[in-house]
Amino acid sequence: MNITWTSDLSVGDHSIDDDHKELFALVDELDSADMSHDYINSILDRLKAYTRGHFSREEEYMVQVGYPGMKGHLLQHKNFIEWLETIRATYARFPQSPFIIGDSVNSYLQRWLRQHILEEDMKYRDFILEQKAKNAD
Repeated sequence: MNITWTSDLSVGDHSIDDDHKELFALVDELDSADMSHDYINSILDRLKAYTRGHFSREEEYMVQVGYPGMKGHLLQHKNFIEWLETIRATYARFPQSPFIIGDSVNSYLQRWLRQHILEEDMKYRDFILEQKAKNAD
């Protein structure tokens, strides 16, 4: 199943939107990947590196704007990183199952990414828009 970034997923910050687009591209690449052991490891490594960098940028952005829901948002990031580490450890122990790991990881990633952006990331976007509206008055 192809996953595509669309404008309804925009949080109003180009660098964060670009990060999201890249994450969608990684997930899409996993979906259409050759399910070899080395390739899955490569994608999991890239996903880990990219999400850590993205989460760091996003968290910095939330600090800058004084987002009050940051604590809960950080917990979601932490839980995602823990999930990814669990997947990596599981795959390291059972490399003979690339299709099962690939399919389950891809399915989860597609759901999590859309849900996280549409629900959680939109909360800080809405907060920023409210602050801008208050300051405009």
